[in-house]
Amino acid sequence: MLNDSDSRSARRTKHLFKEALMRLLETESFAYISVKDIVETAEYNRTTFYNHYYDKFDLLDDITQDLLDGLVVAVKDSFENYHSMHRMSMKASDITLFNYIYQHRNVIYICKKSETKKNLSYICTQTIYNKLIEIWTPLVSMTEKQLASYAKIFSYNLVGTIHGWIDEDFVTPPDKIREEFVHFYNHAHNHNLK
Repeated sequence: MLNDSDSRSARRTKHLFKEALMRLLETESFAYISVKDIVETAEYNRTTFYNHYYDKFDLLDDITQDLLDGLVVAVKDSFENYHSMHRMSMKASDITLFNYIYQHRNVIYICKKSETKKNLSYICTQTIYNKLIEIWTPLVSMTEKQLASYAKIFSYNLVGTIHGWIDEDFVTPPDKIREEFVHFYNHAHNHNLK
């Protein structure tokens, strides 16, 4: 980002550019969207756009980073107490991640549909994995290798659940997806504790 400022005005302007791109992606492929289209939709000029972004890819990266930043918070809030050494069953009420995904389903769906971020799934998996390693490392008495393996499998299960949900166009309500994931986790976790 060029000449970026954290002022309220700059944040508002960037937000409007993000919204403009997302609106355009609802009907047009990213390849065919120009900076001119974005600034016209946002009702700004090219100079203002280039004060905040290098190009449309930079804007898309900013949208993706916002999504990932929120994902990190949702993962931490949801799973910091649920690791392999935790002896309690997971509570559905503690898991906020599926609500976060559902609230941002339009961004996720548009990015997937328009294939603007082909590696978004991989990036999300790595983001979840890295956050789990960070929050679980001080809480468990496992070797690095054991924790890495556990966090990897947990991340794959979680991302697989989210992928299935995206593929069904979010038909299943978030509460139901959360209950299914928690039921699976508790069944697998309790079975391993015996």
